[in-house]
Amino acid sequence: MASIRNRPLAATVAAALGLAVAVVAAQPAGADPAGVLRTLDWENPADRTLPATPPAGFYKQFVTDHGATMVTAPARAGGHAVRFELNRTDPSPAAGSRRAEINQPDAQPANAERWYGFSINLDPTWAYDTSSEIVTQWHQCDSGCPGGSPPLALLTGKGRWQIDFQGEFIDLGPYRTGGWTDWVFHVRWRTDGAGLLEVWRDGVQVVSRTGPVHGGGPRSPYFKLGIYKWDWAFSDRASTVDRRVMFHDEVRVGDERATYADVAPGGSGGCAGAVPVAGVSASTHEAANPPAQAVDGSLGTRWSGNGFGAALTLDLGTVRRLCGTTVAWHRGDLRWNDYTVYTSTDGVTYTKAWEGRSTGATTAPETERFTPRDARFVRVSWWNNAEGNGWASITEAAVLGP
Repeated sequence: MASIRNRPLAATVAAALGLAVAVVAAQPAGADPAGVLRTLDWENPADRTLPATPPAGFYKQFVTDHGATMVTAPARAGGHAVRFELNRTDPSPAAGSRRAEINQPDAQPANAERWYGFSINLDPTWAYDTSSEIVTQWHQCDSGCPGGSPPLALLTGKGRWQIDFQGEFIDLGPYRTGGWTDWVFHVRWRTDGAGLLEVWRDGVQVVSRTGPVHGGGPRSPYFKLGIYKWDWAFSDRASTVDRRVMFHDEVRVGDERATYADVAPGGSGGCAGAVPVAGVSASTHEAANPPAQAVDGSLGTRWSGNGFGAALTLDLGTVRRLCGTTVAWHRGDLRWNDYTVYTSTDGVTYTKAWEGRSTGATTAPETERFTPRDARFVRVSWWNNAEGNGWASITEAAVLGP
């Protein structure tokens, strides 16, 4: 998608649509609120690169095709999640380790304040084991820092959730399998009395500590998600299981400007409710396929418009809280479509909410979520498709609200 993501659209769109379009050049499509540095909810097609490569800004630590893969179920929200699998016999990505993880770079500023939100689903096969495993961790910097275990980690062991905080194990009660558990960690990465660790599980605060939170060094610890089972690297360590599978979703990392609500999984109240459409229009259409056929509830009819920037606009009748769209494409199982979603409160000035490419693998509606915002008008602007035939053809379009 680099071609459309790197293309300066503001002037082109304004000319193509005859509208005032507010696009901030430095802000990517689907930008998060101020303070949220990175979202990995896996709804952005550009992030769905596993297992071949990690998403932008992350590294991978696994060497098998099953180490980390994209799935459509189960998902905490939206239509995608990441699946981690680690087997006792998997080759090690590094000497003396058994892990399937992705991680931030070791480039976190010293004394950083960070919010981390994510959700974990332990597969029903996640059986009781006396040997523990890390399922999310914060690793001390790799050079110029004290070695040893990570200063902060979330584990499972003996059927229970645990936090390893600088060598102190904090029991958080039994885990459950086959369902999502939401986590929020708030950390001030300091080595003095201004340090802070706060943890919430499923919206309930379970840890609050002040004071030093790591052992020092020129950088703050970096974030890792996935499975690390250290005992499997040693033949003399007891473990009664040979395979671990879990799912991660709704990952958000924020800085000191963020709040609990900004990073909490499902903090928006979900994004699955269809918002009623009061009217529909288009910048262009062929007579046989008018815009009304994109909201008639039938995948057998369609709107078709010709040319770069051909746009379908849904009018909700009043300003509503919005968080996503679903779009079904004519011949969507045979060709991808590049498009952008814009929103507007007044029908004059539009702001980019999402930009990307359809899968090219289905004629069913495809859901794309964006940062919640208030709007009355939602515009789907088309740029190109795999056939390069100059036609935008949408069979059904809908708007989602919390």
